[in-house]
Amino acid sequence: MLYEHDRRIKDETGVRYIIGVDEAGRGPLAGPVVIASVILDLEAPIEGIRDSKKLSERKREALAPIIETQAFVSLTSVVNEETIDEINILQATLYGMYSCY
Repeated sequence: MLYEHDRRIKDETGVRYIIGVDEAGRGPLAGPVVIASVILDLEAPIEGIRDSKKLSERKREALAPIIETQAFVSLTSVVNEETIDEINILQATLYGMYSCY
């Protein structure tokens, strides 16, 4: 289902790549926010990829090396607590996402 959406966007717009981005750490009261971005081959889908929050820890750990091996590009960004306090969690998340491309 995830790849169907991405393929439809690719077909409708003609873009060559779609970057997937996800974050972790927006809910906790303390700690950094971590953002990851990845570009995968839409023609070679990886079975089992879903929203990371809907996957068990075991499944995420099993998929991680597969994604890292097959990704065209994989980047992460960590925004520390001090920055979050200065600019707020939304702006910190957006900053981290911007840093991941």
